[in-house]
Amino acid sequence: MDESNRLRKELYKASRQGDANALIKLIEEDELVLERTITSSSETPLHIAAMLGHVEFTKEVLSRKPDLAWEFDYEGFSPLHLASARKNIEMVRELARAEPDVCLSTDSDGRTPLHLAAMKGRVKIMEELLQCRPQAIDKVLLSGGETILHLCAKHSRLEALELLLQWVPGHETSINSKDNHGNTVLHLAVAKKHIQIIKLLLAHDVEVNALNHNGLTALDILTQSTVSDLKDMEIAEALRGAGGVTSGSGRTNDAHVVQVRDNSPGNEITRRGTSSSSRWGTHLNEYEKWLEKKQNTVMVVASLIASIGFQAILNPPSKFSLKPLEDQEKKQVKDAFAPITSISNSTDDSNRKVVYMHANTIGVLGSMIVILLVMSGLPLKRRVFVWVLMFTMSASITAMGFSYFCAIGSMVPSSDGLLSFRYVLFTWQVLVICIFLMHTTRFLLWVVESTGRSKRILLWFWCPIAAAGLSCWIFFYDYGVIYLKNRDLLFDAN
Repeated sequence: MDESNRLRKELYKASRQGDANALIKLIEEDELVLERTITSSSETPLHIAAMLGHVEFTKEVLSRKPDLAWEFDYEGFSPLHLASARKNIEMVRELARAEPDVCLSTDSDGRTPLHLAAMKGRVKIMEELLQCRPQAIDKVLLSGGETILHLCAKHSRLEALELLLQWVPGHETSINSKDNHGNTVLHLAVAKKHIQIIKLLLAHDVEVNALNHNGLTALDILTQSTVSDLKDMEIAEALRGAGGVTSGSGRTNDAHVVQVRDNSPGNEITRRGTSSSSRWGTHLNEYEKWLEKKQNTVMVVASLIASIGFQAILNPPSKFSLKPLEDQEKKQVKDAFAPITSISNSTDDSNRKVVYMHANTIGVLGSMIVILLVMSGLPLKRRVFVWVLMFTMSASITAMGFSYFCAIGSMVPSSDGLLSFRYVLFTWQVLVICIFLMHTTRFLLWVVESTGRSKRILLWFWCPIAAAGLSCWIFFYDYGVIYLKNRDLLFDAN
């Protein structure tokens, strides 16, 4: 018994050192020394040699007892599993040549040696294993049902995935295979935000709008990400360029798009050639999700605007004295919005602060409305509240900007300075009007596409709205720029 233990210890020492000569001597002393290691320990000398990369020792073991390649350690790893996770391609070649079917063996998680090589990004070793037994591609993990393609995306192995995509045609595993949660490789790549893998998959005709078991597309995974960065914009652009949409905005008619059917009359959803939704629906869905994640930020901004507006009333510019108005002044406040020809004749101090007070009040009230809506606990996911918050916040910011122009204009000492403010105010107003018309056009496109009407009807809606926007711009230009130009009306130029 003591002799047997001595030989076993010497054998494991030789395997750790890679001493093939010592192995030969031990076998000469006891021909069954290798057989006894099978029952004495879960980790055979071949496991140790494969793990440490001792090729000559491995050759000697395999030449005398090749079936040791089928032994598994306590984690379910064969010697080929251990070798595949490392960079010694010669070791992998010897083990695969001795027992080719070991390439199809799986560990306790259902992973073959090819899976481990893919997880580590060992492309050369993967090529050797694929040439030996390409059927290993079809093995899926026991726990999550993930394919080897899923593992490449999960571990960000671009080159390994690129190699496997050349081999998957004709196999059960495909680029559109799903795991137990219904996630495709694209879902995982988007979750990892690996733009190169995403572009590779899109170049191989992946199902860009495939749904997982939660009803989410790859674009949904991106929009629900808790951390956003510049990479998200590039990923979203790539997905949309390939026809990607969110789950709530309709489907295209690709042959591979997931089909959802409702047996109730008139509600059967089938694949169609055109989408029933529009980019505006997608835009608003993304804004709703953004608003849900940014409520605290919206509260801070609204509170800051309200505080600025409150301080602006308590401490107005020196040119805007907020004294009580006399009866005559009240009359002339109304005259401040008279035709332009009468503006130049008015010099009353009360008229000088009208624009400043009105713009500041609009900004403060708008911010208070936003704060009230956010704190009220109302369902902000409802589109009506999204619209109210969006336009109220925009109006508040615009009004505070106009109030700032009025205040800073009161300090300009010369007509040249006022002329520059005319251009600044003009630019601000053009920007506001353009944003207004852009959102209005998107909304009208959504209405037209949702109702199925011809887009020609869009002109009947857009023209009067554009005219209204232009009228608003003319109003602000006349009663804003002209106020700045005529310092005697709005400001004291002294």
